[in-house]
Amino acid sequence: MKKIAYVHTGSFFHLATVADPAVRARNVEAVYWPEYAGDFTEFDSVFLAARCHRAVISRNAAKLVRFLDGAGRKLYVDGSSQVGEWLPGTNEVMRGTNFWAWRTGENLGRISVNKDHPLWQYLSEESVHWHYHAVLDPPATATPLVILEPVPAAESAAGAQPDALAAGATAQSVATQSSTAQPAATPPGIDPWGHDYRAIPGHANALLYYDAGTFPAEIVVSTMDASYHHGSGFMPGATQLLYRMLDWLRD
Repeated sequence: MKKIAYVHTGSFFHLATVADPAVRARNVEAVYWPEYAGDFTEFDSVFLAARCHRAVISRNAAKLVRFLDGAGRKLYVDGSSQVGEWLPGTNEVMRGTNFWAWRTGENLGRISVNKDHPLWQYLSEESVHWHYHAVLDPPATATPLVILEPVPAAESAAGAQPDALAAGATAQSVATQSSTAQPAATPPGIDPWGHDYRAIPGHANALLYYDAGTFPAEIVVSTMDASYHHGSGFMPGATQLLYRMLDWLRD
């Protein structure tokens, strides 16, 4: 069994994730990045947690890149890790966020591709179809496994059903919602903060990719922030992705 470093910067969701008995059972060792002076060579695999402090990433990411120089190693980069700023060969463009399309049925154009790739032995539809925060243009040697395709606005909205719980309401408020004012709906493809979450025309629009050609090591990069949502206690697909990527790192 390989030894896995869970690299984090101490936010509540980082600590909650690494305290999960199911995570600890996978031979995971927490590494508090601000105080870690090593180069990760004592580990076989590294899980870079979502939403680490930007300054810590900027200061220390070069060590992760050097870790990739070792054949037989593995790195999983969770979402919201600013990979476009430090990972060679990868461009990242931030997108808006539709947290609840998996409940409302809105068509985001998100599809699984290259289903014959070996990494799909670890992935599932539930684990990669919840939401995302950016799109990636990966290296030429990479294999995209989840992408966005352009969807006409009318088609995107078709079939979407109102979901009061998905909008953040409690069960009690749902029972009384007929007597309360509802927030104004945003246009199709636009999140509540005014940001477009659809595919970018002409862009690779990758949401998760595997690469074993750019570096001697293997790497998987995602724009889905699994460790954040697992540690925060919501988004069941995120928990699936977290566990499944830890299994890949362990094997």
